[in-house]
Formats: sequence, structure tokens, C-alpha cells
Amino acid sequence: MKNTKFYICPHCGNMIFPRLNPSVIVAVTDGDKLLMSKYAGRDYTRYALLAGFTEIGETFEQCVQREVMEEVGLHVKNIRYYKSQPWGFTGGLLMGFFCEADGDTAITMDDVELSLAQWVDADVLKDMDDDISLTHEMMRVAYERISGEKGGN
Repeated sequence: MKNTKFYICPHCGNMIFPRLNPSVIVAVTDGDKLLMSKYAGRDYTRYALLAGFTEIGETFEQCVQREVMEEVGLHVKNIRYYKSQPWGFTGGLLMGFFCEADGDTAITMDDVELSLAQWVDADVLKDMDDDISLTHEMMRVAYERISGEKGGN
């Protein structure tokens, strides 16, 4: 039997509560550049933002700092919440954040997680919005902020 908050097994009456997997999507900027990445070992080969799952006992802001440090070796500051998106494919809840590089901007990429990590100029971001994902919406917003243009939707 299905309920909006949990499922009840019709055979034994056991209540099953769906698990939610919170994660962050992070747009890291440095002046007029945005940090872009590509995932390693996946069929998806388009540009992406940094992302990762939130650990137990960790705030979303701490997750942003940890994921950026783990994936590209950078410190960040001015972490700002943008918006969230449920992601039904994985049972996830994506929390989008913008932040700025703090200090040295030399990338030390985790090549297990990523196949590419680089700073890109605004012109690379111009047509990134796909009207589906928070990630691509954030790329469009970054483009608008960096270039001063109003693009997309």
C-alpha cells in the first residue's frame, strides 16, 4: 500500500520509509571564470559542476568545502545557497551553491572522480541550460553573472 510518506508491505504490514540522499552541486568562481569538470569513468561526457553527497553530521556548507577540496584541492569562501532540485533517478535532493575560490587557484584534480577540471571563460557557458537539471541552470546563471548578459529562460 502506498502512502505519500511511507510504504506498507501488503503481506506483513512493515512500514518502509524512503531514503533521501542529500547532495550538493557547486559552482566555484574566480573572477570572470567558472570551474568546470567532467566525470571520470561515466558515459556522461559533458561539462559538469563539482558535486558530492552530504555525510552524516555535516552541514551543506561543510559538504561544499569538503567536496571542492577533495575533487580539486581548492579552498572556497562566500558560500551561497542558490536553490534545490529533487532528483528522482537516485532518490536524491540536490542543493545548489555558488562560492568563490579562496587563495591559490591551481587545480589539483582527483583523477578517480574526474577526468577534467579547469577554469573556463564565460563564452564557454553561454548555451549550457538544458531546462532539466539544476547543474545546467547554475551554469547559465554563472554565465549571466560573469558576462553581465541575460541569457536563457
